[in-house]
This record gives sequence, structure tokens and C-alpha cells, in this order.
Amino acid sequence: MYTTGLMVRTGHGHQIYDAGAQKMFQDGLVSKNDSLMPCIRPAYQALFYVPFTFLPYHQAYFAFLAFNLGILLLCLQLLRPYMSNMVRIRYYLPAFLLLFFPITIALMQGQDSIILLGLLIGALICIQRHNDYAAGVLVALGLIKFELVLPIFLLFLAWRRWRFSAAFACTSTVLMGISIWIAGLAQTVSYLHNMVGVGSTLGFNAGPPVNMKLMANLHGALYGVMGGSPYTLPLTIAASAAIMILLACRRPHGINLLVIAIPASTLVSYYMYVHDLCILIIPLAIMFNRQIEDWKTKSLSERMRITATVLMFVAPTCLIFATHYYWIVSFPLLAFTIITFVSLSTDRARLISEES
Repeated sequence: MYTTGLMVRTGHGHQIYDAGAQKMFQDGLVSKNDSLMPCIRPAYQALFYVPFTFLPYHQAYFAFLAFNLGILLLCLQLLRPYMSNMVRIRYYLPAFLLLFFPITIALMQGQDSIILLGLLIGALICIQRHNDYAAGVLVALGLIKFELVLPIFLLFLAWRRWRFSAAFACTSTVLMGISIWIAGLAQTVSYLHNMVGVGSTLGFNAGPPVNMKLMANLHGALYGVMGGSPYTLPLTIAASAAIMILLACRRPHGINLLVIAIPASTLVSYYMYVHDLCILIIPLAIMFNRQIEDWKTKSLSERMRITATVLMFVAPTCLIFATHYYWIVSFPLLAFTIITFVSLSTDRARLISEES
């Protein structure tokens, strides 16, 4: 991302998807290495990194780390109204959400997942204020992670949130135009071709290779269970479609829309690594807050909800102990997605109380 930003600033935007040019810039600016870190983001994102390129690479890394920490603190502050029960018990209790393991990885690696987290929290607030247009714009800006954002858009479209969908579509069109202006049409087509062929394990001849066993989603789970069978991709598509259709059949309301759509998007994403799971902070925070209020009921449904939420919070930590079996985290994610959907899709009374 650093080298891509510098390439755009120095007039080499038309080469950001060229492997040879990327390798030359990375060797000269960062360090010489036999491997290449390819640019897998839409070109418009490079504009954000341009200011960081005025610093040497190592200084830019720490500047971006400080930026990410600032975004995290802002996210925590913006989420506080949705964690009133947690604050009531101990004012510092919401800060424990920062112990979520994917956040640690995102900070360490200088990932842009925390930027997406901030955009989604902004969209959550806009939805609560009945401003679907602004929410759609903010989510569309998150197309830097299109594999996570597009499922959210499809669910909102299925739920007939027309204002959100229209704002998302218009913003996406503008961003596509900016990307073509930066990289050129030929390089944009090359980028799309590489993204379709991402992962040599899928049998395509193009695209950067990916480690499927590090993906905590349906794609990674089916690959892990089936051992790289050629049927992995068709079954992934079928299972993802089934999940999306199930969620589309019952329309939630208010902020529950995003609380349900976020874990669903991670579950059905085409590819996803541990740092991408940091966006789950939003549904985890809201579900934890609601369960503090309900813990005395001790009903079976509440016990299942609490168990699924706690398990989803701690499961990503298993990466430390079982790197090659990280796809197992997809099972707690599946449980959390389904239980969250069932418990919130018809929860209108509590929603009205919270939004007031």
C-alpha cells in the first residue's frame, strides 16, 4: 500500500498492477525480497496513502500505526452509546473489546481493516439516525475490502433498503471512475482479471496465490474439510448463496440490519484473513451489551446467544496455536451469524427502546 501510494504520487499510477514495476518499487523503497506483495486493492485507495509516502517507509509505518490507533479510539467512543449496560457495570469495560485478537494483527501488519471498521461504525450511526443515503456512501467507501462490502450491499438490496442501495451504487460508480482515471482502463481490466483468478488453489491460472487454510469463512472451511477438492469452489458458492437467501427471507430493522449483515459478509466472503475479522467488533459489542441485560433469564436461547458471542470473541486467538487449521474458526462464525440473525431479525421492541 505504501509503494502503491508513492507510485501514484510520482506519476506511475498506470503501473500499480504491473508485477515488475511493483517489485522494483518495493525492493527500492522497503527491502529487497524474492517475493512480491501485489496490489489487490481498487486504485482509488492509493490516494489515501499518498500523504504517508512523504515519509521514509519505517517512519510511515509508525505514522500509520498511530493513525490506526486513533481510528480505534474513535470507534470505541462512537460505540459507547451502544454499550450502555457494559458502561453501567464498569466504565472501562468496553475497552476490553480492544483485546480482540484480529485488532492486534491488523495493527501489527499495518492493515486497512481498521479503516473499514470505522466506516461501518459511521454507517451504523447513520442508520440509527435514519440517514440511509449517508450510510450507503460510507459502506461504499469500504470497497477497499470489496469481498466484505459487496455481501452487505446485496443483503440491504434484498431487504429493500432502496436509499442505501442507490447511494452505494452511485458512490461505487464514482470510485470506479476515479480508479480508472488513476490506473487506466487496461490496468483496471488486468486488476479485475487477477481478482477473478485469485488463489491458484482454485484452479485458475491468474491471480495471486492465497493460503486457504488461513481463511475463517465458508470458503476456507470447505477447503479444509475437503482437502482442496475441485468441488470446493462450487460448494462454497452454493453454501454462500443458501446463507444469503436465508438471511434475505426475514427483514430486520434499524441498526440490526448492519449487526446481522457484518458477520454474514465475513462468513460468505470470497477470501478473508484474520485481520479482516476486526469488523466483528460492531456486532460483538452490541450483542455483549444486550446479553448483560438478559443474563438472568437463563433460557436456552439466551445461553446459546451468550455462548456463541463469547466463543466468537475468543476463537480468533487460536491462530497462535493452530495456524494451519485456522479455518476451524469459521464454525463459531457460522453459529454466531445464525444465532444473531434469529435473535435480532424480529427484535423490534428492544430496537425501538435502544434507538430512543
